[in-house]
Amino acid sequence: MTAAAPLGRVHARYDAMARRLAHLRVAPAADPALCAQAASWLAAEARLLDARAFDAWQEMLSEDMVLWVPVHPEDHPARDQALLFDDRRRIAERIAHFSDRQAWAVTAPDPLIIRHLGTVEAWDTGAELLATAPIEILHVRRGAPLRLSGREVLSLSHDPAAGRGLITSKTLILPELVLSTPHLGWII
Repeated sequence: MTAAAPLGRVHARYDAMARRLAHLRVAPAADPALCAQAASWLAAEARLLDARAFDAWQEMLSEDMVLWVPVHPEDHPARDQALLFDDRRRIAERIAHFSDRQAWAVTAPDPLIIRHLGTVEAWDTGAELLATAPIEILHVRRGAPLRLSGREVLSLSHDPAAGRGLITSKTLILPELVLSTPHLGWII
């Protein structure tokens, strides 16, 4: 196998992530049955993250899952800088820091985080289920609460017969973060 083959797969993955965001700008009305199915997955993900049930949350992720927080929704992961771009290994490292008493993320008290999702829309693209919802994240630890509003976009592998999917990518569009950001370690 040449070095170009793995690089080609990476670029195809980046292009797919950018296409998902572009799809949302022109998507038709979503299918109500798919929306209901996706809403339960997105709600479960938010609930597990809020509860800091990271082991259970990671079971919802595919092995090649990627978390992307672009600076601007029209950015491309291969060309533009991102606020976060983590694969499963980096996500696992981020989670490990939450319980490492020597790490920056562990200073009492534990943060309280609530994710509030708006109306979920979903489309079957043939290769995956694409789901999106407005999101508001409230982070309370010390000082003034931090509230971020934006949109999350998840791609889910899906097996309609099994009724179960795995998150293959997650993109968070959080416009306020481009102005000035606190340490972003708590965003998942």
